Amino acid sequence: MSYVINGTGSVAEATRARVVAAIAELRYQPRHAARSLRGASRTMGIPLGVAPGQLADPVVAEVIAGFAAAAAQRGYDVLLIPIGSGDDLAACARAAGGARADGFAILDVRSDDERVAALADAGVPYICAGGAPDGYGCPVVCCDVAGGAAQAVRHLLALGHRAIALIQAPGERLSSDACFAGYATALGTAQLPLDPALVVEAGSGEAHGYLAMQELLSAEAPPTAILAGSDELAFGAMHAIRDAGLRIGGDISLVGLDDVPLAAHVDPPLTALRQPRAELGSRLAELLDAHIRAPGTPVTPVTLDTRLMIRRSTAPPAARLG
Repeated sequence: MSYVINGTGSVAEATRARVVAAIAELRYQPRHAARSLRGASRTMGIPLGVAPGQLADPVVAEVIAGFAAAAAQRGYDVLLIPIGSGDDLAACARAAGGARADGFAILDVRSDDERVAALADAGVPYICAGGAPDGYGCPVVCCDVAGGAAQAVRHLLALGHRAIALIQAPGERLSSDACFAGYATALGTAQLPLDPALVVEAGSGEAHGYLAMQELLSAEAPPTAILAGSDELAFGAMHAIRDAGLRIGGDISLVGLDDVPLAAHVDPPLTALRQPRAELGSRLAELLDAHIRAPGTPVTPVTLDTRLMIRRSTAPPAARLG
């Protein structure tokens, strides 16, 4: 980016055009004092949506807690950057251009994420949680959601289930693709067909899980087991199962994908995929620090193992009980 701003060096015209466009979109304002002291802010930024309750979301809170602890160990403060609808790029730019943050951790990476494209073009250090957008080999720390989803389906298969449905999180989330891949792989390994009627893409909240479960229950041949793309979707599905007069873990088995603290305390306790979110946050800060210290240095992607916590929401199909 400095070659374009300063008019020095050799930059391909296509690259120059992209950087100029990114600078305009980001409203980037170079500050010479800040540039001469690059890295002196000792602050890492996290763009964070301002949707109600997001900071209270245990998934987000655990990641941020792990990130903040590891950042503090390395002498950094953490700046939470509130993001409003359509303001993602400008908010990141204000923090970067004003030397308020030396680098960014993007927690909610989307398949086509403008923030990643703009930060990459502007030469600002960043790291992504969960995966890289299409076409970007950026630094990534993620949990093995695909492997975990496959493990969950194998668990249901071992119990005797064959009609296993998937309530899928929103498709723009990279974790949604990983969950579907694990689900499809496990069914394929078991030589079972993937029935599109048993895959329902939902939103992100409990209400969406409720509606998706209702759709599955109304099918001509309802599933006997469900893999939900998040615990929130699973909690919504629980309500729909009960409202239909069915037993969770008796008539229908259910698995969540987060293992939030509440999962062990609902009735019945939810079988769920435990993801090491605090460790995920810690590794994000560790690798972002390395990227800030040596911009442009390749960073090997990190994939963290997951573990299926088996509880009473899963059991053999009702026809096999007793």
